[in-house]
Amino acid sequence: MLRIELSVRDQDKYLPHIIFAIIIAILPHLGRLPLWIIIWCAAMWGYLLFSLRFQWPRPNRAVLILFSVFGIFGLLITYGMRIGPNAYLGLLSIMAALKPFEISTHRDRMISLFLAYFIVITSLFQSESLFITIYMFLSVFVTTGALILINDTTATFKSGLRLSGIIMAQAIPLMAVLFILFPRIQGSIFGLSGMPDATTGFSERLSPGNISRLVKNNDIVFRAEFEKNIPGANHLYWRGIVFHEFDGRSWHRSNRIPGIRYFPTGQSPVTYTIALEPHGKRWLFTLDRPASTPKWSRMYMDYTLRHLRPVNRKKYYCITSYLQPYKGRLWDIAPAQQLPAKGNPKSRKLAGDLAGNADSVEQLINQTIFYLKTNGFVYTLEPPLLNRNPIDDFLFRSKKGYCEHYASAFAFLMRAAGVPARIVGGYLGGEVNPFGNYLIVRQSDAHVWVEVWSEVSGWMRVDPTYAVAPKRITGGTSETLTKEFSGSLFVKWFKQLRFGWDAVSTSWEAWFSGYSYLEQRALIERLGIRMKSLKGLLTVFSLICGTIFLTVGLYVFFQLRAPATKKDRVQICYEKFCKKLKKIGHPRLSNQGPVDFAGYIAQKRPDLKPDVYEIIRLYVQLRYQKSHDTSMVKHFCKQVKAFNPW
Repeated sequence: MLRIELSVRDQDKYLPHIIFAIIIAILPHLGRLPLWIIIWCAAMWGYLLFSLRFQWPRPNRAVLILFSVFGIFGLLITYGMRIGPNAYLGLLSIMAALKPFEISTHRDRMISLFLAYFIVITSLFQSESLFITIYMFLSVFVTTGALILINDTTATFKSGLRLSGIIMAQAIPLMAVLFILFPRIQGSIFGLSGMPDATTGFSERLSPGNISRLVKNNDIVFRAEFEKNIPGANHLYWRGIVFHEFDGRSWHRSNRIPGIRYFPTGQSPVTYTIALEPHGKRWLFTLDRPASTPKWSRMYMDYTLRHLRPVNRKKYYCITSYLQPYKGRLWDIAPAQQLPAKGNPKSRKLAGDLAGNADSVEQLINQTIFYLKTNGFVYTLEPPLLNRNPIDDFLFRSKKGYCEHYASAFAFLMRAAGVPARIVGGYLGGEVNPFGNYLIVRQSDAHVWVEVWSEVSGWMRVDPTYAVAPKRITGGTSETLTKEFSGSLFVKWFKQLRFGWDAVSTSWEAWFSGYSYLEQRALIERLGIRMKSLKGLLTVFSLICGTIFLTVGLYVFFQLRAPATKKDRVQICYEKFCKKLKKIGHPRLSNQGPVDFAGYIAQKRPDLKPDVYEIIRLYVQLRYQKSHDTSMVKHFCKQVKAFNPW
């Protein structure tokens, strides 16, 4: 076996391509990596590239070991003992930053590129979106090109990329067949089912400022596609969590709420499908009064839905809701009456005054809403800080707040007046995507409102924010709080482009992520193959093996087949010229060159001598003088085409 030893200079020439492949692989993960790891990688790769240019000294083995220890120590401080996708990615990044320093053999170059492949694979833990899928193909394309380069000393990076593209194109049919037919695993591999660090922004504690901070976040929370028409804005209250307990400053979710015993009924049900982004919590979002529960979830007496496990992967569920209020009492309303024994005395007095002038719960609600409308309250994202008695401070001093301030004050006044009330947290409205006719709900749509109990009407939804900012309810957050330059042609074009991409990406994710074990079995059974029988399993196995053998066989056949020689344009035109002379009885003999053939034709047909000599002159010049003048080639072909020996 011949072993080729490369000089240091020959070894270094591959380093920029290897580092480039690693950088391309790690780019989509920058948002998940801690800042110190990003700086670490940039510093290591930057120093290595500058050392190639200016011949700087490189760290020896002892220094690299010390760097490795520091890197592992930093990972332990950052992630502790939590083993998850982000910790794996951090470890791979540390290794990918240090490994290029010790490249001295072909084996080291291969290991460095294999690290790039492993980093590409971790993209599957981040997302299954169309963008990530396309980017993974791009990263594999670049890494494979670098892999070809380091294994073929005669190749260039450009030729390596060309061969990489050919290899990937040949692999796509086999990949598609394996994706459709290869048995799918129910659940996730090794429990790595998503991004457990993801959060929705909502927590089980509501205090002033919690929701207003979410408005600046434009991340998508979920998408909702309705079976029929999208309901009006006044019905698009997406219920997520209900806050029952108040400690004088913050509201909390109660852990003593029982599960529902029977599902509500009603008229004009609304059916829709939710595509919920991973948020690391258990709650699911629905419209008011869901009439069913998705698989592996439970509904509680306050009409909230909770999944049995944290939502760490994108979750699809179809559900039906009744939008009318339910007049029956499902459970004890005592938790909706609780208040601390002391605190906020001015608000308690105001609640008593309002209740004294009201003959019913509905009248009390109207008077309280009128109070908020007529006393100079302002809707703002930047309210002042509240003191020890936050309800008093808001109602009688600052009078500036966001939806959580108004909901908290309104619920307190209701309870202080002896009326059961609770706060509901979720999202309001959504943005309609015209290309897919579905709603996009973002973090900026976060909202809280109040539900008040009446013996006549049951739990009634009351949104006190409407009293001071009605456009927030009908037009959304952006219309209320910002003056967006929506008249700009570029802004409109960009918005339409974003909607189009979101529609395509959503359709891709619904198909790609939704192709589960059950979907695969249904598809195969539609082909007449029963997966539950041994014969069906053997048939599927035979199809997979047959596809693999057929693909490999076709590849070997085309690779081993002798390549067809491609005739150039000059030769093709010359053969046409000879065929024309052959048809008039003067074929070219096998031992005749172009010049001899021209002399022969000149003797037999003197009338053709000028045209024949001109064509042969051009042919000899193009063929034997290696002329690549495009205009001369066109002139030669034109002369042959015009040549008429008849």
